[in-house]
Amino acid sequence: MLSDQIPTGPQAAAAQSPLFSLFERPAASAPFLILPDRVVTYGEVSKRAHHLAAGLHAARLRRGDRIALMLPNTPEWLVIAAACWRLGVAVMALNVRLGTKELGDLVARTESKAIFYAPNHRDGACAEVIAQTDPAKLASLRWLVACDGGTALSNVADATPLSLAEIENSGQESPDQNAVESGGPQDPCLFLATSGTTSAPKLVTHIQERVARHAQDCARTIGFDDESKVLLAIPFCGGYGFTIAISTIAGGRPLVLMDNFDPAEAARLIKEHAVSHAMGTNDMLDKMLKATDAEAPFPSLKFYGHANFTPGLTELPAEAERRKVTMRGFYGLSETLAFVAAQSLNASLERRAEGGGRLVCPDARFRIRDPETGRSLGPGEVGEIEINTPNMMIGYLNDPEKTRAAITSDGYLRTGDFGQIADDGGFTFISRMNDMLRIGGYLVSPVEIEDVIKATGNIETCQVVSVETDKGVRPVAFVVPSGDGGIDEKMILQRCRAELAVYKVPVAIFEIRDLPVVQGPNGVKVKKHELRNIAKERLAAAR
Repeated sequence: MLSDQIPTGPQAAAAQSPLFSLFERPAASAPFLILPDRVVTYGEVSKRAHHLAAGLHAARLRRGDRIALMLPNTPEWLVIAAACWRLGVAVMALNVRLGTKELGDLVARTESKAIFYAPNHRDGACAEVIAQTDPAKLASLRWLVACDGGTALSNVADATPLSLAEIENSGQESPDQNAVESGGPQDPCLFLATSGTTSAPKLVTHIQERVARHAQDCARTIGFDDESKVLLAIPFCGGYGFTIAISTIAGGRPLVLMDNFDPAEAARLIKEHAVSHAMGTNDMLDKMLKATDAEAPFPSLKFYGHANFTPGLTELPAEAERRKVTMRGFYGLSETLAFVAAQSLNASLERRAEGGGRLVCPDARFRIRDPETGRSLGPGEVGEIEINTPNMMIGYLNDPEKTRAAITSDGYLRTGDFGQIADDGGFTFISRMNDMLRIGGYLVSPVEIEDVIKATGNIETCQVVSVETDKGVRPVAFVVPSGDGGIDEKMILQRCRAELAVYKVPVAIFEIRDLPVVQGPNGVKVKKHELRNIAKERLAAAR
């Protein structure tokens, strides 16, 4: 329970905030953030957050307000978030690569009172985006807060330019820092923008009590001990990176922090700092292993927790095992945060290589249901994963209709993912429902077709999408060759006809130099809608 972990004494004024209390639990001298040039302690972050909370309170930021946080992976991200949670202020986590339309939409919809940003980051790109955003979309802003020592923007909407140091200093001079209003368990604390399609992204709303409890469930499942260190190379602004950070904080352990993922540098940091836990996408591990020639490059690593964002890396689990890296599958989404389910470390390699697992919250439940009929399905049947956990989102901000569509009348979250019940009492994630192909009345996993195509050799990666043709919906494959050679389309199609049902055989196989991708807060994702448009154009040209 959270109640027996809340501090007493000098920090008692912040005790109502379950999230802020996580920062207060470790010893003040305990290392928190391991940076290239220094180590930041938990005490340093807590002290700065106290000062900042007092300064923000003096500036009339109040419980129930919202701010936008547009920063890279720096100590300031966590200092600002902790200060806001102490006050009961919610954080809109913004990707530093947003454009003007996206930024304006998210600030306007959350009615954020301030944007905290880094003027010098990416050669001033973040500041430029803010300056070029429609002022009408920024009408709610009171302040633009520069956080890296750069010059604060002026003449943007009616916002007052400030520096983070100014606010911290004003809070430090406050006569009674513990007199500030304190956030509570039910206060919204975090907004995450879901992956957008053609419409505006939904804004997932999390509250303090649920996030804090989930963080502790995750810390227990990960199994931290006194020697644990965690590599974080994914942005705080996404649900995956945020969960890695907050779970590590709940465990009172240090984070080896990276702003941008570089495989060779990540491999070096794991070795240099004796990192025990690394979590990220499967392609990140693949790149780290390829960046070093050592047979057993990471002797300190207890496991690599992975999300299978990149399909087709079928040989990675066995290669990782051969090189003494234990892969452990996890599962999550913005609405539940990452790590809502985890594979057992004692499971077989085949099982640990899969996404899914058992739910980490003792009070959580799941079921697999037919998305069309609502019928509950048994082992071996594929349907939608539905999860009921006391730690999930409270809903989508200002969108009761989509909230009702996402949460069933008996409290289960419809994940939008296909899965099936596993023998160990957990579940296996198969794919996003939108990624599954419905061909000839059958549900088809694109991975099944992609694996057959890649087995023909000379192929770096492959993506299969479905396209409407004059003969109905059919699969189309896009192939990126490895090396300088091209592909043998005839040979690949022969292999597909020999190994796949006739309705799974692609109507065309197109060679492409690079797959269209987008860099999201949780990693790189293939833009499948763009591949579908390319496929339609090429098929039309061929006709």
